Amino acid sequence: MSKIYELYGYRLQNWNTDAENNLQRAWCPFMDAECDGGGNRYQSAIDLSNNPALKKRIPEKDTIQCGVCSLQTRAGEQPWIVCPRRLLSLKRGNLSTHQAYIRNQLSAYANLDKGKTYSAWAEVKIKTEATTEDDESKSFDYTFDYVLTGIERKRISEVSSMLDIPANIVQKTAEKSGYTLALRNGEMWIDNFPSDPIIIIEVMTSSTSGGDKKKRTQIAMACEDAILHGENHNAPGINYR
Repeated sequence: MSKIYELYGYRLQNWNTDAENNLQRAWCPFMDAECDGGGNRYQSAIDLSNNPALKKRIPEKDTIQCGVCSLQTRAGEQPWIVCPRRLLSLKRGNLSTHQAYIRNQLSAYANLDKGKTYSAWAEVKIKTEATTEDDESKSFDYTFDYVLTGIERKRISEVSSMLDIPANIVQKTAEKSGYTLALRNGEMWIDNFPSDPIIIIEVMTSSTSGGDKKKRTQIAMACEDAILHGENHNAPGINYR
């Protein structure tokens, strides 16, 4: 029977005081931030108010995201990573040895210049429609895990012309989004505007089966039982491809 191998970044079979302290914060050590369930499991969030035993273990939280990092389908077999944050996170923060290694590999593969600064954009949604010469309508609607870009200085007037958006709207949007703006010779500039290279990164981890509510193998149920009972729980299987 499948079991959770890593819970909130720690192996269940080696659970210790550090793991318990980490659990109390529902923390993800791979992205150095509170666990977000991998960014795609929000419907599996766990309400602690309905479970006094769980609330006792995690007293400072009312709701937590499902913190399952990896599964082991059979004892002794290689675990399967099921959370994209376990594999790669481009958030700022203290990097684990694993994350630092993966970033270095990514940098080399993408031929990035170590002397330059790049921006990382998470969950980038692109939605567009077009009509072909034969009046056939086509659409593209997709969310990329990450987009890496270079940065450059650019006049707001240039950005306004490029995007066909009024300059005042560009400036307000840039300020709201946390860009660095500067006034030079009477013109407003964006100092860290996205530029080449533009690199799309897709993080492919294994997906899990839906699980069985009666057997408590749904992902949230498995997470609850692993918190309370350690290795004595059941977990969903893997969707093999």
